[in-house]
Amino acid sequence: MSIKVALPQGVKVAGKNADDNPGLIILKLRPVIKQNLRRFLLLLIIGQIFLVGAIMQTDQVVYKDVEDWSAEDTRQLDMRGPVPSEKDIEIDQLNEDQMPEPSPETVVEDTPVLPEVLGVKFRSEEAYDIAEFELSQEVKVLRRTQGGKLLRIRVMPGFHKINPEFITQLQKKFEKFSIHQTNRYSEMVFAARGRIGNPYTASETSGVFRLCVPYQHDKPRFKLPVGEKVVDGVTYYRDRTQTPAGSSDVHILRVEPFSNATRLFPVLANEGIAQKETLSSMSRRYSAVAGINGAYFTPRGDPIGTLIINRRLISSPLYRRSVFGIGEDDTLIFGNPEFSGNLKAGGLSIVIDAVNQPRRGEQLVVYTPEYARSTLTPERGVEIVLVKGKIVGIHDNDALIPPDGVVVSAGGEKAELLKSLRLGQSVTLDYSIDKPWNTIRHAVCGGPRLVSEGRKDINGREEKFDNSIINGRHPRTAVAQTFDGDLLMIVVDGRSKRSAGMKLDELAAYLRTLGTRHAINLDGGGSSSMIVKGKIVNSPSDGSERRISNGILITSR
Repeated sequence: MSIKVALPQGVKVAGKNADDNPGLIILKLRPVIKQNLRRFLLLLIIGQIFLVGAIMQTDQVVYKDVEDWSAEDTRQLDMRGPVPSEKDIEIDQLNEDQMPEPSPETVVEDTPVLPEVLGVKFRSEEAYDIAEFELSQEVKVLRRTQGGKLLRIRVMPGFHKINPEFITQLQKKFEKFSIHQTNRYSEMVFAARGRIGNPYTASETSGVFRLCVPYQHDKPRFKLPVGEKVVDGVTYYRDRTQTPAGSSDVHILRVEPFSNATRLFPVLANEGIAQKETLSSMSRRYSAVAGINGAYFTPRGDPIGTLIINRRLISSPLYRRSVFGIGEDDTLIFGNPEFSGNLKAGGLSIVIDAVNQPRRGEQLVVYTPEYARSTLTPERGVEIVLVKGKIVGIHDNDALIPPDGVVVSAGGEKAELLKSLRLGQSVTLDYSIDKPWNTIRHAVCGGPRLVSEGRKDINGREEKFDNSIINGRHPRTAVAQTFDGDLLMIVVDGRSKRSAGMKLDELAAYLRTLGTRHAINLDGGGSSSMIVKGKIVNSPSDGSERRISNGILITSR
């Protein structure tokens, strides 16, 4: 290896005068310097193989995705939906055959401590199982190949040893398991009858480091026998079912768990909150292979209830309405998150009622840059503009939202309390949703709940929906998870001679025939729409696509 350096005039190198070769020349190093330089470069190059993983941190555990390894480079595994965070960057890597070998002259002073496998455990997580390797220290894990039922990963540095009993356990749980050991790495191959998910690591504050491999024992069989493959792991089905009021066309997207070919995420109309756009237009913008409409929205386009995109709270929970979420490890979550928050300034403390929701009555609402150019509040109140925790503006209503700050808008008695604040004063905002929703990657609010643990469980009154939504017959949109772990995205046609639509209890009953474990209703009526390969496959009841506030899309990775 050579290094080009600029030398002052008059300096001789390798018997030649530097004046004869101006600019950069090749410097031949003395043996001692050369040896030390090799050590430094060796450490530098080896250190470059360690990628920065996509990280999710809770109070006690830090999770990291396992990165891919290819013949040309290792790329960071993108698990965050359409908009990468600042940490989601591509890092060039060395090929395996470019890994530097220690030269005979190199003296290895310290022998590295190799990790030991302290135990192998298996636990069930609803529709799949997880094999957990408990390790004595942190390791780097690269995913070399993965093809649905096959996974090959490389662990660096290699294990010091692995108990033969652990290998026997793994061979009993998986269709096939093997491990290859070298001084530099350990390579493991897993094969299962069902799909194998994305491996990930988890480091706890207690010092325990775990390598986790989710998998399915068997490949599940879906209730509908014939469907159209959209991409690997995504299938479109069309069904026709009877209701007391007549037949209805039902459109279903089935997304199999651990599908590495696709990503699923919510999107906003025109990338803003108080906006509306057709599902087809959203789909074109993201080159989506399929998608459906999402959460309820106001006539202006404000999403109603919880909306989280890339771990950013776009809209806060409302009435604890049912929500569907996607975790950092692609697990599906159904539940009813709660919101809490406080504004503090000096001795003042006020409860925050919502984030990016239309302000009503005496509410105090926080508006972030995702909302719109301004708060769009028609009623007068008090609105304080905050940048880096300092008040930079005070207005009555419709205040501009700074790109690097927020606006706090209040009405009624809470507005009177805000009148005591002054320009330049420090204000602290502390708001969040409860666990596990505070670490969810994506979430979309709907409601009411339809199915819970396989039982019909409609809670429309509890979630404060009006009678028309609960008992009316309409086109419907829903999301569900089966006992086999599949995600179902469902659209029911209605309000036409061909399709009568469904009441919520009929929809819940139909979903149970598909093996549904959890399900929630989404926005329906004229909003109900499904797109597959660029084409709207259902029959929107308005006669054409309705402009909607948000959607849920599937794209190829």
